[in-house]
Amino acid sequence: MCSSAESSVVELNTVPCVPQQVAAQMVCSNDTGLVSWEEADGVSSYVVQASGPNGHETLCNSTTASCKLPSLHCGQMYNLTVTAQDGQCDSSHAPQTLQSVPCRPTNVQASLQCHLNSAAVTWERSSGAQSYRVVGVTEDGSHQIECNNTATRCDLTDLLCGRYYNISVFGLDEFCSSVESDKAYVRTAPCTPQDVDVISQCSDASMVVSWSRNPDAQDFQVIVASNTGARHHCNSSGTACTIENLPCGQNYNVTVVSVREGCESQPSTIVEMSSAPCVPTNANGHLDCVSNSAWVTWDASDGALSYTVLAQEVGGHNSSCASTSSPCSVPDLKCGTVYTFYITAVNTHCHSNHNTSFEIETGPCALTSINVASQCNSNTILVEWELSENTPLYVVTAEGHDQSLISCNSSSTSCELHNIRCGMLYSIIVSTSSDKCSSMRSPPKKIKTVPCIPDNITAVPLCEDNGAIVTWGNSPVATSYQLTATGVDGHSAVCNTSVNNCTLAHLQCGQSYNLSITASGDNCTSYPSTTLFRTVPCEPSGLVVDLDCETSSATLSWDVSEGAVEYFGCAQSEGGNMLYCNSTDISCTIEGLECGEIYNFSVEASDDVCNSSFSEPVEVGAAPCAPNVLKVRMQKIGQSHWALTSWDRVNCPDVEYLVEIIGEIQNSPHALMAVSSYWVSSTYFEFPMPCSTAYNLTVRSRNTAGVGEPSSVLTGITVPCAPQNVKYSGDRESAVLSWNASVFSARYTVYNVSGTSRVQLCNTTELYCQLAPFDPGTTEVTASNVAGESIPTRDITGQRAASPGLAMGTLNRADQGLTSRVRTQHPSIATPAPFGFLNKLNVSLQSTTIDRL
Repeated sequence: MCSSAESSVVELNTVPCVPQQVAAQMVCSNDTGLVSWEEADGVSSYVVQASGPNGHETLCNSTTASCKLPSLHCGQMYNLTVTAQDGQCDSSHAPQTLQSVPCRPTNVQASLQCHLNSAAVTWERSSGAQSYRVVGVTEDGSHQIECNNTATRCDLTDLLCGRYYNISVFGLDEFCSSVESDKAYVRTAPCTPQDVDVISQCSDASMVVSWSRNPDAQDFQVIVASNTGARHHCNSSGTACTIENLPCGQNYNVTVVSVREGCESQPSTIVEMSSAPCVPTNANGHLDCVSNSAWVTWDASDGALSYTVLAQEVGGHNSSCASTSSPCSVPDLKCGTVYTFYITAVNTHCHSNHNTSFEIETGPCALTSINVASQCNSNTILVEWELSENTPLYVVTAEGHDQSLISCNSSSTSCELHNIRCGMLYSIIVSTSSDKCSSMRSPPKKIKTVPCIPDNITAVPLCEDNGAIVTWGNSPVATSYQLTATGVDGHSAVCNTSVNNCTLAHLQCGQSYNLSITASGDNCTSYPSTTLFRTVPCEPSGLVVDLDCETSSATLSWDVSEGAVEYFGCAQSEGGNMLYCNSTDISCTIEGLECGEIYNFSVEASDDVCNSSFSEPVEVGAAPCAPNVLKVRMQKIGQSHWALTSWDRVNCPDVEYLVEIIGEIQNSPHALMAVSSYWVSSTYFEFPMPCSTAYNLTVRSRNTAGVGEPSSVLTGITVPCAPQNVKYSGDRESAVLSWNASVFSARYTVYNVSGTSRVQLCNTTELYCQLAPFDPGTTEVTASNVAGESIPTRDITGQRAASPGLAMGTLNRADQGLTSRVRTQHPSIATPAPFGFLNKLNVSLQSTTIDRL
């Protein structure tokens, strides 16, 4: 079976794939459709065709992955097809739809709803619109208002009065807005009249209403509503209008509205007015012969707030009285005179015409004038007169201003009235009979008694001025009052006044003042009336603040403020946040302090009415607490031992820590050490430590608020110093090795170090060890305790060696930013070297300090 040779290769391209990820969107501003797709291999160009329901068709070509369809008709849902071409074949079509921009609304109309001052806007539905937006803009562009609706009407509310609005409608779909419709126009209701003023024309029973000019209105209407329900109107095209024929005694509410083409504005603000009061009726009067006054009565008048009564005589003498109701006493009439009485009703705006007048004739006064006298603070009045012929008995009558009567009889030329009361104005006459209106009487004589002791004293504190407003009962005969305030420290303040109140200011704080008030008349002064008044408490002093970082609180304490019944503490942060506490005692606790904040603390005192000034602020920072958990681990580095200190982190922002260690080297009070770290943000620090040292360790925290208190003390001991004075007795076959005790050592260990690793020969709590065999050149001894094992001692001799004395030695070692200084003052005491790196140095230490470089 045979096969031919292979034919030549023919390449064949398949039809382009259907375009994928086709998307279409409108460019709303220019009626352009933007179509995009995913670009494919082997395609030379793309064609996008659009066909609308109204027959409009358009297309675009592109060699990229997008194409623009310009000038699409509004409100149409276009069917799109995207075709991929490779120059020989076209792909299948990829269908898509595109909604063009909505058409603009047409036939827009706007009508004013005058009573609401709103515009009702309508239009015809536009193709492609799902909803509509209505925009109203004043002609000057200063005010714009909008409404939205899916229907073809919408109300523009809250329009400004007296304006022209241009109104446009826009059709909206999910993405685009149509172009603006043709404008409609509306003119809003006229504005409410301003500056309405009413003047009552009392004599004409009318009122004139005026207002400011309003060019937007054609006319104005005034409405006057009476308290009886009656209404009066007048119209004007100007700025004033008169309401006439108003009944007397009526109260009115006056409003004005602007009118244009039947559209009324909102009413103006109500102005209250009243017509003239009605004329008083049924006027009558009778004579009081003791005081030579007349009591006048009448019936109440509608619309009257008060009344005046005028008595006139032909010779020109007048007397009057005023009252809010009947009756009224007209005083100081002359004897034997005919008076005509007129009563007038008065209100805020007008007075009535006179009533029908009536006359009263006063009785004659045949007796000559009399003299009256009274001693200050006496309860009697002495009355004197001249004798008349054939008058066996005289009657003296005194009538007080409250119409009370006192009398006495005498056949001589004087008589003494008893039981006279203070604070009275008496009218006194002398007559020859009990008929006070007979012709045989004297003219009345008036006298004022001493003012009564002021009563009903009240003192209202003036907290800000550290004073008081003091008031007391009024005396009808007093012409002046004197108030004197005297403090327990002697400070005094005096106030003189003609009224029954006085203001005291700038008194001493926290004191009890005695208030003394006297009333003075024409010639006499009353006895004083006294009461006590306590001033505003003084601001507390001696403020002390004790912060508790564990509870985020501060306890405030202070000295007692005299007169205070309660105290209020305050803490203000630098950011202005305030925290408070209150107490009836001299301390309180403020909770909720923020760690790291700086606070100004102050306190004020209160007496339940006034608060004192705040005390001088005390600035204290809410410094962080010290760590609760402290740990120390000793580790050997080279020929030294280091203490690795660590602690728990404090829950506070931006905290730094300081470790402080104090100790006794060789457990000696004459060899003290003090060492501290620098401030670090980490929770650990390393120190080189002397051997055989008892120490106390604390940690402090700090941040911007300050430095906190030290932590609880952690006590410990360091690794013991290497055993000293190591010696042996015996030979290489067998020997006893001994040494001096090392402070704080619990055990001792002897090693053979001849090999690559040391081998333990002996472990004991004693100061010697039996060894067999023994080689002093390959033997070393260490001391141990819970902190670790000392540096080994290899200096082993067959006899005890003396330690050289050192009068003054100084060693400096720089390590981890620390400097150690050792100063000795007692060369007679021999001790092992306290630092691991002080090999073979025996010193006596008075003080040891390790300071930061």
